[in-house]
Amino acid sequence: MAVKNYYEILGVSKSATKDEIKRAYRRLAKEWHPDVNPDPRAEEQFKLINEAYHVLSDDEKRAQYDRILESGDERKYRDFMEYIQEFLQEVWKGIRRKPGPRKGEDIRLRLELSLEEAAFGCEKSIEYERWVDCPQCEGKGYLGESIEKETCHACEGTGRRVSGIFDFPRPCSVCRGRGYLIKNSCSLCAGRGRVARLSTVKVSIPPGTDEGDVLKVKGFGHTGERGGEPGDLYLRVVLKPHPVFRKIGKDLHREVFISFPLAVLGGVVKVKTLSGEELEVFLQPGVECGSTKTIPGMGFPSSGSAGNLVLTFRIEVPKDPSGKIKKLLMKLAKELGEKGVDTEPHLMEKIRRAIQSVL
Repeated sequence: MAVKNYYEILGVSKSATKDEIKRAYRRLAKEWHPDVNPDPRAEEQFKLINEAYHVLSDDEKRAQYDRILESGDERKYRDFMEYIQEFLQEVWKGIRRKPGPRKGEDIRLRLELSLEEAAFGCEKSIEYERWVDCPQCEGKGYLGESIEKETCHACEGTGRRVSGIFDFPRPCSVCRGRGYLIKNSCSLCAGRGRVARLSTVKVSIPPGTDEGDVLKVKGFGHTGERGGEPGDLYLRVVLKPHPVFRKIGKDLHREVFISFPLAVLGGVVKVKTLSGEELEVFLQPGVECGSTKTIPGMGFPSSGSAGNLVLTFRIEVPKDPSGKIKKLLMKLAKELGEKGVDTEPHLMEKIRRAIQSVL
């Protein structure tokens, strides 16, 4: 994060007095106010002018900023900006910010789907943890009709403290920047007004949902604070590995095992699609191991055209053929002139038979 030069933004020198900074601010604020300036950049420029004035008009903030500007330390400037963001809204409104409704945070989760669920759609029940209004204090953070306050001992009521390695004040972690502690705070939520609870929501998965898609469930994020609207739930889709099909883009790939006679002579093989439909696929004579056949439109469905089903054929070799099959294979090997095939019983088999005859 590059360090902004607030002096250049207001058009004053580094040695400018408070009065000079104030006059420059008033002039620029009047020029760039969005209500009077039609320029599309006016709102952002007006905010930037307010940001610069907010820092340079405060002796403490200006001193800290000058040290950062001189050193060019972007890390310290990033942390300084986090501190500034806590108070910029005060400058924008012209008054110290009062606690009001605050929208709840969004929740982002992974949603694992099978290939069938993603392809044809389904309804999933999602269980997750989120912040909800405290049932004991009804989201107020305190018990009773009204709040009872006492000055925060850590920040002495300022809402800010110097802590850690940074030498500029940050929101007080004890009172959360409020400047006071709640004497009658709720014991269940510790004054937060919210508690973590398991929630369940049913989500409709549309057909053709793909890997990486993000489904938004409005209003099912964390509950807002002080009556604010809830955040949203975002589900990023992850597809589970399939035991049969392999998805590449919109295409579905699968292996089909066929017998040696079918590969040689050709014929028909039955193949199941992802939907469970059984297709009869015609094979030309002489199918080689590893050859493929593409069936258009039978792959993964999508909002446009569906992908293809790509079949890769493998020759199935019997692991323990029967005696009858062995004889037929030997006869075939002899017919083809195959010299490497052992047409006689194996030597170990001869030894086993000899031992059995003696016993």
